[in-house]
Amino acid sequence: MFQRKLFQKKLITSVLTLCMLTGSPGSLNAASALPAEPVPVQESFDYPITAQTNKQSSQSIRITWDSSKDALVKYYYVLRRNMKNSIGNGAWKTIAQIESDGISGGPSYSYTDQLAKDTPQQYEYKICLLTKDGTTDTRDANYASITNDAAVPGSNIKVCIDPGHYGTLNNNYEYTGADGNYPYSEAVFNLEIAKELQKELKNAYGIDSYLTRTSSSIRLVYDGKNYKNENLDTKNIAIRGYAAKQQNCDLFLSLHTNSTSRQKKIWSQPKSINKAYVFVNRTAHKSGQGMKIANAIGVSLTEYNQESGIQTAGFITRTKNKAAAFSSANNDSSKTNGTVIHRKSSSGSDYYGVLRGAAADGIPGILVEHAFHATQIVRKRAASSSDLSENWAACDAYGIALGYGFIK
Repeated sequence: MFQRKLFQKKLITSVLTLCMLTGSPGSLNAASALPAEPVPVQESFDYPITAQTNKQSSQSIRITWDSSKDALVKYYYVLRRNMKNSIGNGAWKTIAQIESDGISGGPSYSYTDQLAKDTPQQYEYKICLLTKDGTTDTRDANYASITNDAAVPGSNIKVCIDPGHYGTLNNNYEYTGADGNYPYSEAVFNLEIAKELQKELKNAYGIDSYLTRTSSSIRLVYDGKNYKNENLDTKNIAIRGYAAKQQNCDLFLSLHTNSTSRQKKIWSQPKSINKAYVFVNRTAHKSGQGMKIANAIGVSLTEYNQESGIQTAGFITRTKNKAAAFSSANNDSSKTNGTVIHRKSSSGSDYYGVLRGAAADGIPGILVEHAFHATQIVRKRAASSSDLSENWAACDAYGIALGYGFIK
């Protein structure tokens, strides 16, 4: 069964002695100094060094941390180690030593880890320290369990997440009877998935992201002009795809739930119609990596949907340049499996404007139809708890991480 990964916030416990916490920093002297040997760590000494990582460029990762305890610190150390299957692995290496300015509460510190290559890379980072009197270095093995618990993943990958539509579009709010059961808006639920996906990518895999919208409204700037809501949904929609390059992203991902062209009981379709469709733009279609991400997302969603009772259909993976063509007959059929699709317009370009916009800038683009909101079972699950959005987000994140080689 697909297991959802949720990272908990990590804190580092203090390695400072009681005299440093109860006395003022200026009162430290030879009589009150720490002993030569590291003292056992005590749980009451809360000293969080919350490091953050961000993609700086395709060949650099930035690590930042706050300066709230500078008065007690002589040096900060930035440590890095490899990751295997998105879990820290191997020995830690000190890659930077930063001198504290001795003044608590000043500007945050940062260090940029320069990478030798621009291929997808993922590391685990942590911040250690040397106390002001020079007697306690938390790189020591005595503090390994504490500092390891505070470690965070980082990568040189960034994803542009596009929560499809805006406002409360594609809803059944005015329907009655069975079609009106379990009120649902695709636009609203897309945003729920997007916010969960942003957290999952960062916490589990160290992958950064940018959301084209963070509320019911969407506003983007392109070529010096402002575009908002309807102007980014029924027209100028390619601008949503352009945002990927503007935000230094490596992948564009548009999140949706599917509808049907059936005219009867539009919002009361059978569960058997549910399937995961993953649409790729021409850039992703020509890329082995892009297709690997698309397939992994589709397979993960299918496994979760099947095991949670949302769907019975399977998923057919596709190879580079071999994606399926779209047909409304297959979309509405209860007898077809989900798959990866490259849907073209009459001119031969990408059918979906958001994917067309990303492709115009050479960015691999993927549009995910997680399941059909036209089925009551999906709307019921969406209304009952946050489990559906969280697990769909975990499936999407897993597929992205697998495609970039962060999971084997």
